Amino acid sequence: MKAKKSILGALGFLFLMISPVSCTKDFEDINTDPVNPQSATTEGIMAGVQYFEFAEPRFLTWRGNLIYSNQFSHQFSYNAEGAWFAGDAYQNNQGWTNAMFDASYQKVSLNARNLLGTYIQEGDTNGVAVARIMMSWFYQKMTDIFGAIPYSDVIGEELILQNPQPSYDSQRDIYMGIINDLTAQMDAIGSSTTIIGGASGDYLYQGDPQKWRTFANTLRLRMALRARAAFIQDGDQAFIDGIINDCLSNSLIDETNQALLNKSTSALILSFLDGGFEDIYWGFGGVGSKWVFSDRYMNMLNDNNDPRRGEMADPSPNDTYNGAPVSARALSARDDLAIPSAKIIGTSTTDVASIVPTQILTAAESYFLQAEAALLGYGGGNAQGFYEQGIRASMNFWGVDGADTDQFINNETIATLAGSVDEQLNMVWNQRWLALLMNGYEAWALVRRTNLIDDLTDNTLFFVSQPNAGVVPRRLMYSSTELVSNEANVNAAINSQGPDEMTTNLWWDVD
Repeated sequence: MKAKKSILGALGFLFLMISPVSCTKDFEDINTDPVNPQSATTEGIMAGVQYFEFAEPRFLTWRGNLIYSNQFSHQFSYNAEGAWFAGDAYQNNQGWTNAMFDASYQKVSLNARNLLGTYIQEGDTNGVAVARIMMSWFYQKMTDIFGAIPYSDVIGEELILQNPQPSYDSQRDIYMGIINDLTAQMDAIGSSTTIIGGASGDYLYQGDPQKWRTFANTLRLRMALRARAAFIQDGDQAFIDGIINDCLSNSLIDETNQALLNKSTSALILSFLDGGFEDIYWGFGGVGSKWVFSDRYMNMLNDNNDPRRGEMADPSPNDTYNGAPVSARALSARDDLAIPSAKIIGTSTTDVASIVPTQILTAAESYFLQAEAALLGYGGGNAQGFYEQGIRASMNFWGVDGADTDQFINNETIATLAGSVDEQLNMVWNQRWLALLMNGYEAWALVRRTNLIDDLTDNTLFFVSQPNAGVVPRRLMYSSTELVSNEANVNAAINSQGPDEMTTNLWWDVD
C-alpha cells in the first residue's frame, strides 16, 4: 500500500501552494503531509488523478486546448492585432506537441494505475470500476488527438511498467477495448449504491457509483457514434448497433448528474497550476496572450438571436459582437472584436469566482448525442425533443434566463429541426459545437468527423500552406521524445496508421 500511494506524495507539494476552495482547497485538507510518501491517502490519489486528467495545468490548456484544439475547431481565434499566435493556425509546434503527449502520460497514466491498484488492494469493487472509467475517458481523449497510442500495456495495476517501452495499439483496438471495458465496469457497479473509498477526492460525483455508471454509459454513446461509420466500414455494424441501442436503454447524463469540475473560486497563489483560461488571458500584460472568438462562432450567435451571446461575450470597444477569422493573413482590429466574458476569463488573475466549471461530459452533449442517435434510427426517441433539451441544457449552463431560452426555442428557425436527415444532423452538430465552447478537444473531434469547418482555399486571404493546405488538422504528430525513447513501437504505429503528419486521418475519420 505504501509503495503505491507514494506517487501522489511527490506531487502533493504543488497543492500546498494552491489557495482555497473547490478541488484545490480540498486537496490541501486531505494531504496534510504530502511530502511524506506514507501519508498519501486514497482520496489524495483520486484528487490528483482528477486534477491532472480533467483540469490540466496552464501550459497544456493554453497549447492543447486553446491554441491547437479551439482554433482547429474554429471556436476561438488568435488572429487579432497584437496576438502572439496569429498566422497559420494549422501549424505544428513540436515542443507543444511533445508536452501534449509526454506531460499527459507522465501526469495521468502513472497515477491512474496507482489509483486502480489501491482500490484493488482495498477490495473496493466500485472504486476499481470508477478508476477504470476515468482511465477510459483519458485514453479516449489521447487517441482522438494522436491516433494509435500506448493503451493495453499501460492500463493494468502494475505501477512501474516492467517494459518502459509500451506498444502502440491501433485506434480501432483502443475504441473496442474502451467500449467493452466501460460495459464491464457498468456491469460491475450494477445497482450498487455503495460510496467508493476516497470519495472526498472525487470532485465530479463524490464517490457515487450510480453517477459514474451513467457517466460511463454516456461516454460509450459518445464513442459509439463517433466511430459508427468506421465500425460499419469494417463490417462490424451489428456490434456498433448493439452498443448504441444498449446505451439508449441505460441511464444517460442529464442536468442532475453532468460531469463538471468546479475550479477554485478565489485567487490562486500559483495560478498556472490550475489550468485556467483567466491566467492565460490576464497573466501576461498587453494583448499578446489574449484570444478572441472566431467569426464563425460569433456569426452563429448573432444570426440567430442567441441569448448565450450576452453570457459568453462582452461587446467590443466599438459596441459590436464580431469575431476574427482563423488563419487569415490580415489581422482583425481588436476594437471591433467581442471580448470573452467574465464567465470565461474572470476579471483578473485573482478575480475568478464568476468562471463556469470545466465541462467534462455535460447534459447538453448527452442530449445532442441522443438527438443524433434518433435521427440515425436508433432507440425510437424524438430527435426534436432531445435537440431542444440540449439547447436548454447549454443555455442553463451559461446562465441564460428561462424566458429568453423559451423565446429562442419558440421563435428562432434554428431551434426546429428541418430538412433532410443530413441537414438535421448538421443542425444538431452545430448546436453541439456551440455548446462545447472551452472544450476544444471534443469540439475538434466533432468537426473532424462531421466536416463542419470548410477548407480554406483562398491563399490571398488565408494561409493555405503546407503541411495542411487549409484543411483542419486531422491529428497531432507524435512526441519526438517517444521517437527516441520508444522508436520501434512508434515506427510500427506509423507504418500501420500512416505518415506521422497532421494530415493523416484517424481510423474513425472515414469521410
